[in-house]
Amino acid sequence: MTQYMVVHSPTDDSEVHTDPPTRLKEMAEDLGREDSFPRWINAYATDLTDDRIFSMWEAPNAASVRDAMERYGFLNHLDPKVFAIREWGPKDVLDVDNEGE
Repeated sequence: MTQYMVVHSPTDDSEVHTDPPTRLKEMAEDLGREDSFPRWINAYATDLTDDRIFSMWEAPNAASVRDAMERYGFLNHLDPKVFAIREWGPKDVLDVDNEGE
């Protein structure tokens, strides 16, 4: 399953949105389980100087993430950009480097 990061950025009218409240509890119950598709992994809020919010998902495709966010009204006053990501770090770099030895 592919992991997706969503960058939720403020829009010009995000301060005056009139959308119904997010169904956050229902989304957590329905999409927060290990066997959920798509699966909402978590969300990150940055410091007070950055109004963006980031969320992580596991899903078969980006469209299913967008559909889930729309269905539950998740951060719908912000503009979402959905990116497929591949997680890697020091161990992965060292493993590749050791393959040539």
